[in-house]
Amino acid sequence: MLLPSQDSETIRALFPALASYLFMNSAGLTPLPSPSRDAMTRMISDFSDHAYMKAAAGLVGCSPEELAFVKNTSDGISIVASGLRLAPGDEVIINDVEFPSNVYPWLNLQRKGVVVRMAESAAGRITADAIAAQASPRTKIIAISSVQYASGYRADLAALGQLARDKGALLLVDAIQSLGVIPMDVKKLGIHFLSCGGFKWLCGPVGTGIFFLDREKLNDLDITVAGWNTVANPTQYHVIDYTPKNNAQRFEEGSGNYIGVCGLGESMRLLSSVGIGRIEGHVLALTDYLEGKLRSKGVEILSPRGAGEKSGIFVFKPPAGETPEALWKRLEERNILTAPRGGGLRVSPHFFNTTGDIDGLLEAL
Repeated sequence: MLLPSQDSETIRALFPALASYLFMNSAGLTPLPSPSRDAMTRMISDFSDHAYMKAAAGLVGCSPEELAFVKNTSDGISIVASGLRLAPGDEVIINDVEFPSNVYPWLNLQRKGVVVRMAESAAGRITADAIAAQASPRTKIIAISSVQYASGYRADLAALGQLARDKGALLLVDAIQSLGVIPMDVKKLGIHFLSCGGFKWLCGPVGTGIFFLDREKLNDLDITVAGWNTVANPTQYHVIDYTPKNNAQRFEEGSGNYIGVCGLGESMRLLSSVGIGRIEGHVLALTDYLEGKLRSKGVEILSPRGAGEKSGIFVFKPPAGETPEALWKRLEERNILTAPRGGGLRVSPHFFNTTGDIDGLLEAL
């Protein structure tokens, strides 16, 4: 269900960039809201209270002690890939349509004899059955995106969590295309690790992200990069005592991007104040509206649109005679921001968009 018009007007006023752009590329980069800009400008006097860690924990469904701030999605995934004690012959399952952030950290392990098994997609979908077909007694971890960047397919994380439990394996989720627009509960879903950059649906600045590590798996990961902030008492510089922190923040090895995290924190608070469930309903209503308009014109829809498959990413084929790249550039010239992905044009509206924005896109098409 769409957000009330009064709420939409209030939200839109917080995004100065919307005065100049019709922003339909939240799966690529969202505009920064003014509260986040202001928070980054004034910074914070004391970062030790972990206020923003609490905001992140509320979005993910875990405790603050199970979270760390990272530079980007690849950073968090690499913490897991490099820290797991995988032996030659151990297996990792990925799939053939993952974004490279969730591919290369695993392929890098092949030099150690780790076997990377590739599940095959069908029409942009990666099902639990396709993952299960690749599983064996040597499967140690399943790595998958919550939403596929090129098709918008929403993975059945509950089924994958159960599959991981049944196989005695771990589950890692790249959540950059869902966190902030689709509710997430890592405990209920059986997710052991989650990594998410902050600059897409979380509306944060580039160079920020959050990493979740289930507390029960804390000591299953080796610390491969250590620094002064790895240890339990990091500010006692004169005391050399390598006792790592007893939480996920042991992986924040040094001084972080505090200004960026400050901005990310304010963006997460804004999203939480609106409500992720309400945001999801609004975004899906927008994509349903777009789908209906395009189907009435005979446009081919490329994104999976079945029950439980929809996300904030919507991909369709351009009109005959125009390539996705050409259409993307033509729209960009009119300050309409989209992206060529998955063999079509990717549109990814967020909670600051309206049906009026969709109508503006349709008119430009």
